[in-house]
Amino acid sequence: MTMLRFAYGCIPSVMSLYFANTLVRRAGLAPACILLSAGGLRFQKKRYTPAQVLPVFLKQFGPRFTGYNVLAGLSGSLPFSIPASGLMSFQALSQAYGIPLVISDDFSGAATVSELERHGVELFLTSMCDQIIREPLLSLPRHGCLNIHPSLLPEFRGVDSVFQAMLNGVSEIGTTLHRTTARIDAGDVLAQSAFTRTAADSHLALTAKATAAGIALLKRHMETLERGETPDARPIDVSRARYPYRSWPEREELRRFHAQGNTFWRASDFRRLLAFEDVLAT
Repeated sequence: MTMLRFAYGCIPSVMSLYFANTLVRRAGLAPACILLSAGGLRFQKKRYTPAQVLPVFLKQFGPRFTGYNVLAGLSGSLPFSIPASGLMSFQALSQAYGIPLVISDDFSGAATVSELERHGVELFLTSMCDQIIREPLLSLPRHGCLNIHPSLLPEFRGVDSVFQAMLNGVSEIGTTLHRTTARIDAGDVLAQSAFTRTAADSHLALTAKATAAGIALLKRHMETLERGETPDARPIDVSRARYPYRSWPEREELRRFHAQGNTFWRASDFRRLLAFEDVLAT
């Protein structure tokens, strides 16, 4: 188990909840605290609760994309855990492992940064996070701020890299551990991992695999730091990306996504996540 004191910041969702469970219960990496983004989903510079976002998303994206996002978001906000060895809620993880939860609508704000200082945070990690990290948080941890992004950067920077990879028929999906900078998904690459997409993989399944694979990269990075060694890093040249930064999908992209036979989720995907099965085992 790492002795490095780190914090994890995210928006509550089924994927961030699965990530946190994997981080703590499988990898043995218990954060000094977990920061949860407050106030609902951030979209077009506004915050929406699930009830508020429903008509906005239906108008913008249609029913399938809306239903998927609302379901994924609600699953991560449940205050209770799945019975037996299933997925533990953020509240249950906090109680079982003594991990403080910090609710914040501004991770980089003075109040939250002071809280991170109080917990002695040496590294700040994000994955499935809807906030842009800025100063003074960027300069606070002595080992920096890191992000786990579900693509092989510099390809597919932005909001939904897995969607864009599926839409463009890319067979190799991956994850990147990189330094967080003021520019989104553009910090130095510390490590990457790739795997082959199968025809049966949904958007949810691929996202789960990519983010879970990122935890192994993080663990090796932390072990390097604890040995007192300097991790390898290489700059990202975003100008060389074949698939550049993209924000939320367009209606036409969603139409093509489904016309190609892609799907956002299957019931079996949610069952595996809620049962806390190892998505990388198969």
